[in-house]
Amino acid sequence: MTTYLTAVATPWNGWLFGGLRLGDVLLLLALLLFAGTDLGNPWPRLPGWVWAFGTTILVVTVAHEVIPTDPLFLAQRVVVDAAGQRTIEIATNLGVGAKFLVPIVAMPLIFMFAQQHTANALRRCMIGFATGSAISAGLAVAQVLGVSNLATTLTGVLVSTDRSAGLTVHPNFLATTCVMALPMALWLAARPTLRERLTGSALAVAQLVGVYSSGSRGGAAIMVLVALGSFVLIPAYRRILPTVSLLLALGAAFAFVAQPGLGRAVLKAVRLGGEDSSVTGSDQVRAEVGAQGIRDFKHSPIDGVGLQVAAEAHNVYIQAMASGGLLLLVGLLIFTVGGLVRSGRLLREHPLAPPLFVAAFGGAVLASLENSLTDRLAYVPLALCAALSAVPALSADGDPPTTDPIEDGRA
Repeated sequence: MTTYLTAVATPWNGWLFGGLRLGDVLLLLALLLFAGTDLGNPWPRLPGWVWAFGTTILVVTVAHEVIPTDPLFLAQRVVVDAAGQRTIEIATNLGVGAKFLVPIVAMPLIFMFAQQHTANALRRCMIGFATGSAISAGLAVAQVLGVSNLATTLTGVLVSTDRSAGLTVHPNFLATTCVMALPMALWLAARPTLRERLTGSALAVAQLVGVYSSGSRGGAAIMVLVALGSFVLIPAYRRILPTVSLLLALGAAFAFVAQPGLGRAVLKAVRLGGEDSSVTGSDQVRAEVGAQGIRDFKHSPIDGVGLQVAAEAHNVYIQAMASGGLLLLVGLLIFTVGGLVRSGRLLREHPLAPPLFVAAFGGAVLASLENSLTDRLAYVPLALCAALSAVPALSADGDPPTTDPIEDGRA
């Protein structure tokens, strides 16, 4: 149960308890429970690509503790906060490194532990992540519609009147969770039972309105990509792909031709159309912090200038180059490609592989537009991909074996 709750709570990176994220607390608790109760049993074997990324994070962190970056260079850097205002860097290399390293290794590990104890744990974790994202999206749309301001009450995150961050620290993070959760919801919506179909459909709609409420341009664009990828790769949808494509085309024609006001409203909501000063300001900030990230990389191309700057450039790959140089960038690419290859090879063997592949791919593409390198929520699909090897043989529709191990609080 602790692992399932970790999957549900990880998307809520803006909801803190005593300065700690609920997902992080549950993650460490699940790891301790598994470690304490499985001392005499074989531990899951993490894929090499997980260890490769973890090792690069450790090396970069230690390197900058031993030989810090020139303080004069760091003092002259451009640091901009989420609101686009100049600020000072308050994070530390060691603190960011520890918070980054532990989930990268621990999250795949607890998913694999859970799957060893309960045959359908991985499926439940996947649905749990989509559920957590849907809850955050529901609070976001309620805030945008003026129904409830509970999201800001819980997180303290203030945004413009036409955007909401849900339970995350920024609207772009809400868009990220919704984009990655959509293939998982669509997979559930194609299941054979009515309850699963209704649940999956409701979760899918929640992800769509979540991206709408976030006002994320990148999220809106990649949402279309992952939806198409889901229809192509999830077997249940391939049979109806022509019909779905036709309906989507007719719906788009209605929105943008028959009802041009509706089409303009949707484009404005996701900041792809209309006059919006926030778009110009956002683009200026992106350009400014992106240029600083490139300067950081040029200053120290091998190991970057330290993980304390990892959240600044508005592009995960530039963030990796700036904070950890080529070392961290290569580690990140190995981790991402490793997860995609693992799930890609199992597309025909494991029904869970298609939605996880699409989710991981969508997250990797979205990382070039927004998100934060060190945030745990961005790595849930890849962590689930790492655990695919621990999944026992499944039936054609994704059901686990009928004999299920005894479930307990550790799973």
